Amino acid sequence: MSSQSPATFEVRLHHSGGTGAPLLLIHGFGADRRTFTANQPSLSAVADVWSLDLPGHGASPWAEGAKPSATAFADAISRALDAEEVGRVDIVGHSLGGAVSGVFAARYPERIRSLTALAASGLGRPVPRVFVETLPTLTDVEATEHLLQRLFVRKSLANRRLALYMLDELEKPGRRAALSRIASEMTAISAEADAAFHAVAEAGLPRLVVWGAGDAVNPLDEERLEAVGGERFVIPDVGHLPHVEAAVSVNRRLAAFLAELAA
Repeated sequence: MSSQSPATFEVRLHHSGGTGAPLLLIHGFGADRRTFTANQPSLSAVADVWSLDLPGHGASPWAEGAKPSATAFADAISRALDAEEVGRVDIVGHSLGGAVSGVFAARYPERIRSLTALAASGLGRPVPRVFVETLPTLTDVEATEHLLQRLFVRKSLANRRLALYMLDELEKPGRRAALSRIASEMTAISAEADAAFHAVAEAGLPRLVVWGAGDAVNPLDEERLEAVGGERFVIPDVGHLPHVEAAVSVNRRLAAFLAELAA
Protein backbone atom coordinates (compact mmCIF):
# COMPACT_ATOMS: atom_id res chain seq x y z
CA MET A 1 0.00 0.00 0.00
CA SER A 2 1.57 3.29 -1.14
CA SER A 3 1.59 6.37 1.06
CA GLN A 4 1.30 9.85 -0.40
CA SER A 5 4.17 12.24 0.25
CA PRO A 6 3.27 15.35 2.23
CA ALA A 7 2.67 18.48 0.18
CA THR A 8 5.69 20.76 -0.20
CA PHE A 9 5.92 24.32 -1.46
CA GLU A 10 7.52 25.42 -4.70
CA VAL A 11 8.93 28.78 -5.75
CA ARG A 12 9.60 29.98 -9.28
CA LEU A 13 12.90 31.79 -9.80
CA HIS A 14 13.49 34.53 -12.37
CA HIS A 15 16.98 35.43 -13.60
CA SER A 16 17.51 39.08 -14.59
CA GLY A 17 21.30 38.79 -14.79
CA GLY A 18 23.99 41.35 -14.14
CA THR A 19 27.61 41.64 -13.06
CA GLY A 20 28.76 40.30 -9.72
CA ALA A 21 27.81 37.70 -7.14
CA PRO A 22 24.29 36.19 -7.13
CA LEU A 23 21.70 38.44 -5.46
CA LEU A 24 18.25 37.08 -4.58
CA LEU A 25 15.28 39.43 -4.12
CA ILE A 26 12.30 38.20 -2.05
CA HIS A 27 9.05 40.19 -2.02
CA GLY A 28 6.47 40.71 0.71
CA PHE A 29 2.93 39.53 1.45
CA GLY A 30 0.48 39.93 -1.42
CA ALA A 31 3.15 41.17 -3.84
CA ASP A 32 5.36 39.37 -6.39
CA ARG A 33 8.83 39.67 -7.88
CA ARG A 34 7.76 42.75 -9.88
CA THR A 35 7.78 44.80 -6.68
CA PHE A 36 11.54 45.16 -7.33
CA THR A 37 11.12 46.60 -10.84
CA ALA A 38 12.64 49.94 -9.80
CA ASN A 39 15.64 48.23 -8.19
CA GLN A 40 16.78 45.54 -10.61
CA PRO A 41 18.46 47.75 -13.26
CA SER A 42 20.68 49.51 -10.70
CA LEU A 43 21.45 46.34 -8.77
CA SER A 44 22.38 44.45 -11.93
CA ALA A 45 25.39 46.77 -12.25
CA VAL A 46 26.87 45.24 -9.08
CA ALA A 47 25.23 41.79 -8.86
CA ASP A 48 23.83 38.86 -10.81
CA VAL A 49 20.17 39.45 -9.96
CA TRP A 50 17.64 36.71 -9.24
CA SER A 51 14.11 37.14 -7.94
CA LEU A 52 11.26 34.82 -7.07
CA ASP A 53 7.56 34.53 -6.35
CA LEU A 54 6.77 33.11 -2.92
CA PRO A 55 4.25 30.23 -2.80
CA GLY A 56 0.74 31.42 -3.61
CA HIS A 57 2.11 34.62 -5.19
CA GLY A 58 2.83 35.53 -8.80
CA ALA A 59 3.81 32.48 -10.85
CA SER A 60 4.46 30.16 -7.90
CA PRO A 61 1.76 27.57 -7.17
CA TRP A 62 0.14 26.91 -3.82
CA ALA A 63 0.57 23.49 -2.21
CA GLU A 64 -2.79 22.42 -0.81
CA GLY A 65 -2.39 20.76 2.53
CA ALA A 66 1.01 22.26 3.29
CA LYS A 67 1.29 24.57 6.30
CA PRO A 68 2.77 27.97 5.45
CA SER A 69 5.77 28.97 7.53
CA ALA A 70 8.98 30.89 7.02
CA THR A 71 10.83 27.58 7.40
CA ALA A 72 8.79 25.84 4.71
CA PHE A 73 9.26 28.78 2.33
CA ALA A 74 13.00 28.94 3.05
CA ASP A 75 13.34 25.23 2.30
CA ALA A 76 11.48 25.73 -1.00
CA ILE A 77 13.92 28.50 -1.92
CA SER A 78 16.87 26.23 -1.16
CA ARG A 79 15.46 23.55 -3.46
CA ALA A 80 14.89 26.11 -6.23
CA LEU A 81 18.45 27.42 -5.95
CA ASP A 82 19.74 23.83 -6.11
CA ALA A 83 17.72 23.21 -9.27
CA GLU A 84 19.26 26.29 -10.94
CA GLU A 85 22.73 25.48 -9.56
CA VAL A 86 22.95 28.87 -7.87
CA GLY A 87 25.57 28.89 -5.14
CA ARG A 88 26.15 31.33 -2.29
CA VAL A 89 23.88 34.37 -2.48
CA ASP A 90 23.29 37.80 -1.04
CA ILE A 91 19.62 38.09 -0.09
CA VAL A 92 17.32 41.11 0.03
CA GLY A 93 13.94 40.37 1.63
CA HIS A 94 10.99 42.68 2.17
CA SER A 95 8.37 42.28 4.92
CA LEU A 96 7.21 38.62 4.73
CA GLY A 97 10.15 38.05 2.39
CA GLY A 98 12.39 39.58 5.05
CA ALA A 99 11.15 37.04 7.59
CA VAL A 100 11.75 34.22 5.12
CA SER A 101 15.22 35.63 4.37
CA GLY A 102 16.15 35.66 8.04
CA VAL A 103 15.06 32.06 8.49
CA PHE A 104 16.89 31.04 5.30
CA ALA A 105 20.08 32.64 6.63
CA ALA A 106 19.75 30.83 9.95
CA ARG A 107 19.00 27.44 8.33
CA TYR A 108 21.48 27.63 5.46
CA PRO A 109 24.42 29.77 6.65
CA GLU A 110 26.72 28.16 4.09
CA ARG A 111 24.48 29.38 1.26
CA ILE A 112 24.39 33.07 2.13
CA ARG A 113 27.01 35.83 2.06
CA SER A 114 24.88 38.70 3.39
CA LEU A 115 21.34 39.59 4.40
CA THR A 116 19.47 42.83 3.72
CA ALA A 117 16.15 43.14 5.54
CA LEU A 118 13.66 45.68 4.20
CA ALA A 119 11.01 46.37 6.89
CA ALA A 120 11.19 42.68 7.72
CA SER A 121 8.43 40.90 9.61
CA GLY A 122 9.88 39.77 12.92
CA LEU A 123 12.05 42.88 13.28
CA GLY A 124 9.35 45.51 13.60
CA ARG A 125 6.38 45.81 15.88
CA PRO A 126 3.68 43.20 15.22
CA VAL A 127 2.07 43.58 11.77
CA PRO A 128 -1.59 44.57 12.27
CA ARG A 129 -3.61 41.48 11.45
CA VAL A 130 -6.33 43.64 9.92
CA PHE A 131 -4.01 44.47 6.98
CA VAL A 132 -3.02 40.91 6.06
CA GLU A 133 -6.49 39.55 6.78
CA THR A 134 -8.29 42.23 4.77
CA LEU A 135 -6.09 42.16 1.68
CA PRO A 136 -7.21 38.70 0.42
CA THR A 137 -10.89 39.71 0.74
CA LEU A 138 -10.74 42.89 -1.35
CA THR A 139 -13.17 43.21 -4.25
CA ASP A 140 -13.76 46.98 -4.52
CA VAL A 141 -11.33 49.38 -6.22
CA GLU A 142 -11.82 52.22 -3.74
CA ALA A 143 -11.40 49.92 -0.73
CA THR A 144 -8.27 48.46 -2.32
CA GLU A 145 -6.78 51.92 -2.89
CA HIS A 146 -7.56 52.84 0.72
CA LEU A 147 -5.82 49.73 2.10
CA LEU A 148 -2.81 50.09 -0.17
CA GLN A 149 -2.38 53.72 0.89
CA ARG A 150 -1.32 52.42 4.30
CA LEU A 151 1.86 51.17 2.64
CA PHE A 152 3.06 54.64 1.67
CA VAL A 153 3.73 58.08 3.09
CA ARG A 154 3.09 59.49 -0.39
CA LYS A 155 -0.48 58.25 -0.74
CA SER A 156 -0.59 59.07 -4.46
CA LEU A 157 1.59 56.00 -5.10
CA ALA A 158 -1.39 53.79 -4.17
CA ASN A 159 -3.31 54.80 -7.28
CA ARG A 160 -6.18 53.22 -9.18
CA ARG A 161 -3.82 51.39 -11.52
CA LEU A 162 -2.08 49.66 -8.60
CA ALA A 163 -5.45 48.82 -7.05
CA LEU A 164 -6.70 47.26 -10.29
CA TYR A 165 -3.49 45.25 -10.60
CA MET A 166 -3.96 43.92 -7.07
CA LEU A 167 -7.57 42.96 -7.76
CA ASP A 168 -6.54 41.16 -10.97
CA GLU A 169 -3.95 39.18 -9.01
CA LEU A 170 -6.50 38.28 -6.33
CA GLU A 171 -8.81 36.82 -8.99
CA LYS A 172 -6.25 34.21 -10.04
CA PRO A 173 -7.37 30.69 -9.09
CA GLY A 174 -6.64 29.89 -5.45
CA ARG A 175 -4.93 33.22 -4.75
CA ARG A 176 -7.35 34.52 -2.10
CA ALA A 177 -7.35 31.21 -0.23
CA ALA A 178 -3.54 31.01 -0.29
CA LEU A 179 -3.09 34.55 1.03
CA SER A 180 -5.72 33.99 3.71
CA ARG A 181 -3.87 30.85 4.81
CA ILE A 182 -0.57 32.74 5.02
CA ALA A 183 -2.27 35.60 6.89
CA SER A 184 -3.51 33.16 9.51
CA GLU A 185 0.11 32.17 10.24
CA MET A 186 1.70 35.62 10.22
CA THR A 187 2.13 35.80 14.00
CA ALA A 188 3.95 32.46 13.98
CA ILE A 189 6.02 33.49 10.95
CA SER A 190 7.12 36.68 12.72
CA ALA A 191 8.13 34.62 15.76
CA GLU A 192 10.19 32.30 13.54
CA ALA A 193 11.93 35.32 12.06
CA ASP A 194 12.58 36.95 15.42
CA ALA A 195 14.50 33.88 16.62
CA ALA A 196 16.29 33.52 13.28
CA PHE A 197 17.52 37.13 13.20
CA HIS A 198 19.06 36.69 16.66
CA ALA A 199 20.85 33.54 15.44
CA VAL A 200 22.08 35.40 12.35
CA ALA A 201 23.39 38.24 14.55
CA GLU A 202 25.25 35.80 16.80
CA ALA A 203 26.85 34.21 13.73
CA GLY A 204 28.13 37.61 12.60
CA LEU A 205 26.67 37.47 9.08
CA PRO A 206 27.01 40.82 7.28
CA ARG A 207 23.58 42.43 7.45
CA LEU A 208 21.88 45.64 6.48
CA VAL A 209 18.48 46.72 7.81
CA VAL A 210 16.48 49.22 5.73
CA TRP A 211 13.35 50.86 7.09
CA GLY A 212 10.97 53.70 6.32
CA ALA A 213 10.58 55.95 9.36
CA GLY A 214 6.92 56.44 8.40
CA ASP A 215 6.10 52.72 8.17
CA ALA A 216 2.53 52.35 9.46
CA VAL A 217 2.18 48.65 8.60
CA ASN A 218 5.29 47.25 10.32
CA PRO A 219 6.63 50.12 12.46
CA LEU A 220 10.30 50.16 13.36
CA ASP A 221 11.08 48.57 16.74
CA GLU A 222 14.24 50.16 18.13
CA GLU A 223 14.83 47.45 20.74
CA ARG A 224 14.66 44.63 18.21
CA LEU A 225 16.93 46.43 15.76
CA GLU A 226 19.50 47.06 18.48
CA ALA A 227 19.51 43.36 19.33
CA VAL A 228 20.07 42.35 15.71
CA GLY A 229 22.75 44.97 15.05
CA GLY A 230 24.47 45.25 11.69
CA GLU A 231 24.27 48.30 9.45
CA ARG A 232 21.11 50.37 9.47
CA PHE A 233 19.51 52.72 6.94
CA VAL A 234 16.33 54.46 8.14
CA ILE A 235 14.74 56.78 5.59
CA PRO A 236 12.60 59.74 6.72
CA ASP A 237 9.13 60.28 5.22
CA VAL A 238 8.96 56.79 3.72
CA GLY A 239 6.51 54.00 4.49
CA HIS A 240 6.47 50.21 4.35
CA LEU A 241 7.92 49.95 0.82
CA PRO A 242 11.23 51.82 1.01
CA HIS A 243 12.54 50.10 -2.13
CA VAL A 244 9.56 51.54 -4.03
CA GLU A 245 8.98 54.89 -2.34
CA ALA A 246 12.70 55.75 -2.07
CA ALA A 247 14.09 53.51 -4.81
CA VAL A 248 17.06 55.73 -5.72
CA SER A 249 18.27 55.99 -2.09
CA VAL A 250 17.79 52.29 -1.43
CA ASN A 251 19.53 51.30 -4.66
CA ARG A 252 22.55 53.44 -3.79
CA ARG A 253 22.79 52.07 -0.25
CA LEU A 254 22.39 48.47 -1.40
CA ALA A 255 24.97 48.90 -4.16
CA ALA A 256 27.44 50.37 -1.64
CA PHE A 257 26.80 47.52 0.82
CA LEU A 258 27.39 44.90 -1.89
CA ALA A 259 30.48 46.69 -3.12
CA GLU A 260 31.94 46.66 0.41
CA LEU A 261 31.39 42.89 0.57
CA ALA A 262 33.13 42.40 -2.77
CA ALA A 263 36.08 44.50 -1.61
